This record gives sequence, structure tokens and C-alpha cells, in this order.
Amino acid sequence: MKKVALSILIASLSFGTLADNGENIPTDAELTGQRVYHHMENMVGFMEKNGINQFELPGLADHTWDVITPALDHIYAKAMLDVSNGPVELTVPPREAGRYASFHLIDAEHFAAYHEVTPVEGGTYLLVRSGADYEVPEGQYIDLIEVNDDLIFAFIRVQTFEYRDNGVADQWRNQLVINNHAASSNVTLPDRNNIREVIHFASQLTDGWEQTKNNMETIIADEDFSQVRLAEVRSYVHNLGSSGLVVNNLSGFEHPGHVDDLGDERRRSLLTHLGHLGFPAEHAYYEMIPMTSEGNKLNGSEDFILTMPHDQAVGKFWSVTRYSDETRLPLDPATIGGSDRQVWAGGNTSPDEEGNITITFSSNDPENDTYWMPVVDGEDYYFIVRYYLPQKGLAGNTVQSLIYHGTPLESIMEPKATFNYGI
Repeated sequence: MKKVALSILIASLSFGTLADNGENIPTDAELTGQRVYHHMENMVGFMEKNGINQFELPGLADHTWDVITPALDHIYAKAMLDVSNGPVELTVPPREAGRYASFHLIDAEHFAAYHEVTPVEGGTYLLVRSGADYEVPEGQYIDLIEVNDDLIFAFIRVQTFEYRDNGVADQWRNQLVINNHAASSNVTLPDRNNIREVIHFASQLTDGWEQTKNNMETIIADEDFSQVRLAEVRSYVHNLGSSGLVVNNLSGFEHPGHVDDLGDERRRSLLTHLGHLGFPAEHAYYEMIPMTSEGNKLNGSEDFILTMPHDQAVGKFWSVTRYSDETRLPLDPATIGGSDRQVWAGGNTSPDEEGNITITFSSNDPENDTYWMPVVDGEDYYFIVRYYLPQKGLAGNTVQSLIYHGTPLESIMEPKATFNYGI
């Protein structure tokens, strides 16, 4: 469907759920199970491929990826770190002052355990297991991080200034070093297809959270939570993506009890499904733009023009990335005339005389002074705006505010109200 009638759209978004007559709606325990299994099944696969305390340096995301809605403004380095027998040092290299890089730890339940921008001068982080009785070395560390998991996933990002990396970011990540002070554990990985075995494996790695512990135990004991039921829960969660429940990443990756946590398992499960390994909103705020201010889905048959201030209230940078509505991935260059253009950002654009930037989403080059984001004629798409280290002044000035302010959609496409992250 190319267009959505505004009244129908508002009704759908307002309810933020599925009209299934109350049948087959997952319980909080089932949603927790879907979320934890989605994350840990990926982690088990990662360890099968890469082992422990070893970096994987994946290539740049494109239309062939199996992880949906990937960020295209940086490249990654990933490692599963084992702190059960001894501390682990992770060293990051120096970087240019204008190039963002970050260190992010994700626990067994897919909550952010730690996230910080790495120092320009580089240095070493020390990770230790909370409550461990092993000796902790002394030294000049960026930070000593206590984690509540035996195995903790490290996700490092480094900014690229174009969609296809110029090599500098890749050189930076190749200088990352892991130094483990003890032998890694002899980890017996579960069968990735055994849902409850994978969730049980996750529960054994972590001290867990009081708010979700009962949900985890319920699913581990539930013999009816099979691949068939998981598929039903996944379908429900996937369909939530078009219901309006989630228009930003608030309360998806924050740990239970965090100031931004809403304790909503539907949001947690959906955001894990849409943005596996995503940042909490306080570090990087993501806004989804799926439609015009009139309530029409974004479609390549009609041009869409976005004008926004180039100078945003962010501690680092912002980016605008466009995705296929069908695949939730970057577009295949073959469908947009061979173009690699998938993202515009503060680092590869310049303001006009009024301090703004204008991006034209269209199937043909507008051949004007705007930045062209190619789309496919007749195909739906959406875009994500990312703000790295959002500041107080961003509230009320985000792209969602610019597009939907003063429209009937304003209360639905409602941005986060406060930002207080320090530079």
C-alpha cells in the first residue's frame, strides 16, 4: 500500500499494538524469551566462529547483511570477553580529535553494561568480574569496569566519513588489543536451535536483573516454548514495527531501573529485533522517520525534502541513513543507478547560507544545490536520524519535531523530552 489514510494511521499508531482479538498476544515472559534468545543465539554463533577474547572485524554493512537497520556511519570491532578467571585489558589506539570512536559492553540479556567515547590519546580499559576473588592489577587505566557477567560482549565503533570507508577507520580498529590475565574458560556452547538451552546458557553467565529474572525462569521451564511458538512471538514483534509502538530507541537498551527505562517488554523485544546491539538513547539517540507530516508512507514515487539545521546539539555527530521498508537494509546499488549513497552526516556535508542542510529523497537526481538521497521509484523506504551524545538543546529540535510539529501525528511521533549527556 503506497499511502495510508491519516485517520487509519493515527488509529493504528495510537493503539500501538496488534488487532488480534486478544488471541496469541505474547506474555512478558515470552517477550523476554524472544529478546534474550535473539541476542544470545547471535552470541553463540559469534563464539562458534571467532572464539573468546578475539576480535572480529566485519566488513561494511550493505544490502546483503542479515542484521537489519545497520548503522552506516562507522565500522565495527567485536569480541566476546571472558572475565570469569581473571581480568581482561582492552587497549584502544589514539585517534584524530574529529573522529568518533566508542566502547560499548552488552550483557547476556542484551542490556548496555557500559558505553563511553574512547579518549583521543587512547589507552587501556580493565574489565573485572564483580565479586571475583582474583587479583586485580594496578595500572594507569582509562577505566576499571566491573561487569556482572562471566562473558561480556565488547562492541567498538569507529566513525567513517563516507559510507565506503577511506581506510583510516579500518587502520584504527586493526590496532585494538585484548590482553587476558588468565586462561579463558572451557565454555560449552549450547545448541543454537534449542531455545530454552540457549536462554539457560544466558542465565548462567550473568547475575541477571530482578525485574526480568522471573521471566527468564518461566521460559526456561516452559516446554511449550518451542520454535513454533517463538516464530509466533517473532511475528508479533515484527508487526509491532509498523504499529507506532517504537519511533525512537528510548527504553530498548537501557538496563532495568535506568532513568530512561520504561519496563516495557514489547519495546525491549521490538528494539532488540530492529536494532540488535544498539546504544541507549543517552549515548546515541535514534529517530525513525517512516512517513510524511500528512501520514503518507515515504515512497520513491514522490520526492521528499528534508531541511534541518546543520549545527545540531550533539557532543559528536549526526547522520541520516535511508533503508528499504521491505528489507530494512541499505538499498542495492543496482536499484539506484549504481550509487553507493546511503547516508549523509555532519562530517560529509556543509551548511548553506542559512546554516541548514537540505536532503532530497528522490528516484532521480534533482540536480540542484541539495544533497541527493536516491530512492527507488514506487518502493517504500524510511530513514533513521542518529544523534551521537545528544545534548540538552536537542530536545524539541530533532527531525521528528521538525516534520511532525503542529500535525495530528505530533503526539505519536513524539521525540525524547530531555537530553543531558555530557561531552
